[in-house]
Amino acid sequence: MMGGGLCWIDYDDDGWLDLFVVNSFVQIEVTRWQESGGLPTSALFRNASGEFTDVSIEAGAALPVRGIGCVAADLDLDGHVDVYITTDGVNQLLWNAGDGTFVEGAQDAGVAASGWHSGAAVGDLNGDGWPDLVVAGYADPNYPNPDATEGFPDTVLGVRDLLFLSSGESSDGRVTFREVGRDVGLEGRTERGGFEYGLGTMVVDLDRDGDLDVYIANDTNPDRLYRNVPWPGGLAADPLGIGFRLEEVSAAVGVNDDKAAMGVAAGDYDADGRTDLFVTNVRDQGHGVYRSAHSGEAALEYVEASTEFGRAIDAHTGWGVSWADLDLDTDLDLVLVNGDVPLTDLIEDAGPVQAFENRADRGAGFEEASSALGLGAVGLLHGRGTAAADYDNDGDLDVAINSIAGPLVLLENRGVIGNWLEVGLDGFHPGAMVSVVLPSGAVLVRDVLAGSSYVSSEDPRAHFGLGAATIVSELIITWPGGGQTRLTDVDTNQLLEVGPPRD
Repeated sequence: MMGGGLCWIDYDDDGWLDLFVVNSFVQIEVTRWQESGGLPTSALFRNASGEFTDVSIEAGAALPVRGIGCVAADLDLDGHVDVYITTDGVNQLLWNAGDGTFVEGAQDAGVAASGWHSGAAVGDLNGDGWPDLVVAGYADPNYPNPDATEGFPDTVLGVRDLLFLSSGESSDGRVTFREVGRDVGLEGRTERGGFEYGLGTMVVDLDRDGDLDVYIANDTNPDRLYRNVPWPGGLAADPLGIGFRLEEVSAAVGVNDDKAAMGVAAGDYDADGRTDLFVTNVRDQGHGVYRSAHSGEAALEYVEASTEFGRAIDAHTGWGVSWADLDLDTDLDLVLVNGDVPLTDLIEDAGPVQAFENRADRGAGFEEASSALGLGAVGLLHGRGTAAADYDNDGDLDVAINSIAGPLVLLENRGVIGNWLEVGLDGFHPGAMVSVVLPSGAVLVRDVLAGSSYVSSEDPRAHFGLGAATIVSELIITWPGGGQTRLTDVDTNQLLEVGPPRD
């Protein structure tokens, strides 16, 4: 009941986002599956001008694993996007061969972690130019928790979170990783000393200091925000040869929600230039909405702002969540999917798909717009992963939803009126910040992420709804590790690709 991730990925480099989806099965039903043709597998759907074809088998993407989530990332920087899949067994890594096929290589790369893992996110944490991989650990059913006072997952012990630091390309041309999570401080612990139960995971520069931080949403334990802190004197002075540490600051900055968290989304919904957070929680606990309330440069401070959404947002158990300007009016709206746990009744435990319109321009906070957007026609789902993306390249954001014991859902955004701009980055640059300045002087900011929502990956391009603006006065890209690209008088209603500055 805890799986259901999905990833938007342009695996064949044709400019159209394809969709990779994890699948799973119940262990006690393995024999039944095998007798009826084989275990369920992950799936890859190729997008050809907005129409999808299942290419899972020919692409080598049909993995018969008990999948949990995925992250799409060019881990070897060869220009072809790879896929890392978390499972409750041994995690998998699909290297993109660049010819329309994938080759599994987690063991050789050093990232074949065993155990129940969930969220995964990617970014260059040590600033060496190579993307690193953060993997959240969840629960270990093999080890009961003798101190349990609540239901699952507290009835079993937690699993340690992992950080795979890239060693770059070796002499034989392969990229490998070494696990340094404990060394750098990525080791969330419960009050009794056990490991926490990580789910939604994100790598993003929250304090705007030029390096990437880590956020992990924990089930039944406080969520964790790890600030990336350079080692004094740099890499050469670090006895471990790492060059940074992760400082846990969630309580200090106001995001240590101790409820049963599932997914996490990052977006500047109040247009102040800083990233706000939304964390989905179990029914009746209330979701965590954290609005950045920074007090200066490179500061981290948040205030709880769930009252801006009203009571309708807390009626269900939330999972996948996405900030997305659905109506192209410049501000970020919210989409989230629901489904109760524990999953004991396929009818009673299903939940709705919800959308909340940002009405900040009218001083009204957020207003539920699910019915107005036609989401009632989708029906109730055991929703899990969700990911927003402009799959048909028409300038508005669509939404893919994976579910447990139910269908894969693709919601096409239709009928929206407004101008837009989508910015793709030439190469793989998670952690980049893309800003646009409108003729009115308004500044819109988007973070480029690899891994977010609930165990999923969203559109790698930065999307902006521009309302009535017919030109972007200035487009600013702040690249990971430093450097900026500035373009002026950019035409709207286009897919624009921008490369990093040359040395």
